Amino acid sequence: MATRLAEVIRGDIKKSRTLRSSKVYVIEGEVRVKKGVTLKVEDKTTILIVNGEFRRSSILRSALIFDQGSALSAQRFYVRACNEAYRPVKVANNGGIWFLGNFNDASKDGVSVKLNRKNPLSRFAAKRIATYYLGRPDTLQRKGRGKQDPLEDDIDGFSVLGVGKSEWDISEVRSFYSADDAFDVTNSHISLKRLEIVSPVEDGMNISSSRVEIHNSLKIDVRKTKGKDRDLFDLETDDGASFVELYSGCWVRLNGVFGDQVVLSSKDMPRAVTRDDNERSYAYSGRLKSAALIYSIDQD
Repeated sequence: MATRLAEVIRGDIKKSRTLRSSKVYVIEGEVRVKKGVTLKVEDKTTILIVNGEFRRSSILRSALIFDQGSALSAQRFYVRACNEAYRPVKVANNGGIWFLGNFNDASKDGVSVKLNRKNPLSRFAAKRIATYYLGRPDTLQRKGRGKQDPLEDDIDGFSVLGVGKSEWDISEVRSFYSADDAFDVTNSHISLKRLEIVSPVEDGMNISSSRVEIHNSLKIDVRKTKGKDRDLFDLETDDGASFVELYSGCWVRLNGVFGDQVVLSSKDMPRAVTRDDNERSYAYSGRLKSAALIYSIDQD
């Protein structure tokens, strides 16, 4: 990918604009799509997020953040990690991509959103978003400082905070090789046609006090490694119960450890071991004849 084709975006996006498929766009630093602004993305556009430390970012990494009241209008596009020369790399050390809504209060990793009925709803629409090597692992140390970043935790690849169903029209998400959890949803209620997750460093779906509906296809590959506490599903209940709803006719393919303290209710899928510290592999592949539910009411 030639550097001359790259357009670097370093500041907030304050006016509506279109990203063209004829270019490659580079997110350097914390870039926010501001309230009232629509970011249009042409089909098959590539966005790169620069790896490495950025002190002026609230999460100390480059990230693309859609603020509360912003809008995305897209078909299919790709978000990848890149180095300082703006070339794609197979290493994750960035802030990932974030979507902030006006459905609930939500907060994590220094990014937060407050429910405000005076503000407009967010509007996120895309046919498919595919991400590669997004997020930051907690084992990275600050260059030349000999200590970890002053964050409580690592950073997920794809984050949804406080987003409601009326704000979300993203049909498909694909998350490949994220540095932390592949797909994190906090205090939200969203619906997807398809979700595919491949080889995150930690959990596949991290769902916190949220409801996620999946209609057509769910594929999660978190094959066992030497790492512990790396699950297909991590359901947290700090502000209420969490649910993953799989609709009748949904194609499901799972490979990994199911998760701790979650409940699987399904007529089609085999029973899962979900006790604390379980590391037994779970695998299933098939089309559901009946709807299934994965949930946690009061256990993290």
